Amino acid sequence: MDLRRLRYFVVLAETLHFSRAAARLNIAQPPLSHQIKVLEEELDAKLFERSNRRVELTPAGKALLPEALALLAQADRASGIAASVQRGELGELRVGFTSGAALTDVIPRLILAFRQRRPGVRVRIEEMTTQAQLVAMLERRIDIAFIRSAQAPDLPPTLGAMRLFEDALVVALPPKHPLSAGSGPLSVSALANEEFVIFPPESGTGVFEQIVWLCRLSGFAPRVVQEALTAVTIVGLVAAGLGIALVPASFRRVAVTGVSYRRLRNKEAKSAMWMVFRTGTVSEQERAFRELAGA
Repeated sequence: MDLRRLRYFVVLAETLHFSRAAARLNIAQPPLSHQIKVLEEELDAKLFERSNRRVELTPAGKALLPEALALLAQADRASGIAASVQRGELGELRVGFTSGAALTDVIPRLILAFRQRRPGVRVRIEEMTTQAQLVAMLERRIDIAFIRSAQAPDLPPTLGAMRLFEDALVVALPPKHPLSAGSGPLSVSALANEEFVIFPPESGTGVFEQIVWLCRLSGFAPRVVQEALTAVTIVGLVAAGLGIALVPASFRRVAVTGVSYRRLRNKEAKSAMWMVFRTGTVSEQERAFRELAGA
């Protein structure tokens, strides 16, 4: 059924006058009469009684009017929703992030600011390892990723990266550890005889490679006794006395009884957070989020 003909029908039903209806529709009267006739033929029902003096709705016309009004209203709503999604006012943004990303100041504030600016956009957040995020980006299962990497991540041409911030690596020490008594920065070389709790290399966080590199730079290879995928688990294992851990400074937000944190003296002991996005044509929601992150 042609929505335009339904609109013609509704206006004529409201005015019950062909000339006035044509004027409201900004068309000539003959095309209006023709379209009403076509509509009646489509429905196989007479909608108006016409005479020289008046136009009246038939019982079929009276029955059609509320249905036509509802259908046109729904069509207007659908059109409005589609336009709002196109403008980025509605829709969905799928965000992936590593477990430690939620512990930072910047990323929660960025997501909150986006939700406040675009309240109609549903932000769907999924915790994933770095490697899983990059795969999901390539498969278009998420729109934005947050990953850690000491250097700019090596990405395919379809993906780009923006460095959001950089924070220091610190050492998390178990309860009553001898090194927890001090307050100043430690050298990585002071950790040569320690056992390490660390992210597994296959997680793709970049932190594993960075820790191994820092230790080798200080003349030793880290003795890894336990691997864990999440920030909370790593700090929890440190609290259980399994070993120490080199973690981004934001991990200090994980307040576990007995665990203490010491700064590192080595200037190379830094970790950067990157936002990964798609290049080329993207949705308005993705564009707006990237623009906000850049600001």
